[in-house]
Amino acid sequence: MDDRNFIRKYVKADSKQKVDIIFRHYSDFMGIIDGYTEGLRYMIECEKDYNHRAAKGDLGVRVQRGGSISDPTAAVAIRKVMTIEALINCDFSGDVLEDVDHAEEYMKDAYVLRSMRSDYALFTGQLAILGDKRDFFEKYLRGEINLMEYATQSGIAYETAKQKTYNIRNRIRTQVVGFMDKKMGGIG
Repeated sequence: MDDRNFIRKYVKADSKQKVDIIFRHYSDFMGIIDGYTEGLRYMIECEKDYNHRAAKGDLGVRVQRGGSISDPTAAVAIRKVMTIEALINCDFSGDVLEDVDHAEEYMKDAYVLRSMRSDYALFTGQLAILGDKRDFFEKYLRGEINLMEYATQSGIAYETAKQKTYNIRNRIRTQVVGFMDKKMGGIG
C-alpha cells in the first residue's frame, strides 16, 4: 500500500478492514504512524514559525510534501514547540496551534493517528493472550516464518498448520473487531 493512501484507506475502512490492514502491515504499521506523526508535527511548525503555508488537504498528501525535515532550523523549532508525546496525546495546550491556519485539520489528523495507535494496541493486546502460539504467529505476521517451516518445526502436516493459523487469525479478528465496535469482547 502506498504510504500516501495508508491513512485515507484506514479511516474509510470498517473495523474488519482495519484489522486486515493491521495484519498486512503488522511489521511496519507503527513505523508508518510514527512517520505521519513526525510529518504532521513538521507541517504544523512550517505553518507556525515559517509562514510556509501548506495547502489544506488530507493528512497523506500534506505529510508527503512536508514529511522530510531538511531544514535543521525547523527541526530545532519543532522540538521546542511540540514534543511528539504531546502530539500523540493530542495535547494542544498553550500556544502550540496559535497562528496556524489549519489548526482544526491538524487536530483532527492527530486524533486519527491517536485512534490508529489505539487500534494497534488492541491488536497487540490480543496477541499477548495467545500464550505459546504468540511467538510463532508474530514471526508469521512479520514474514520470518512460513507455514511450511512451521509445520516442519512442529512436526505437523501443512494443512494442520494452515488451519491453526487460520483459527488464530479469526480469533484475533473477532476479538479486535468486537472491541473496536464496542461490543462485548471477552477473552478468547
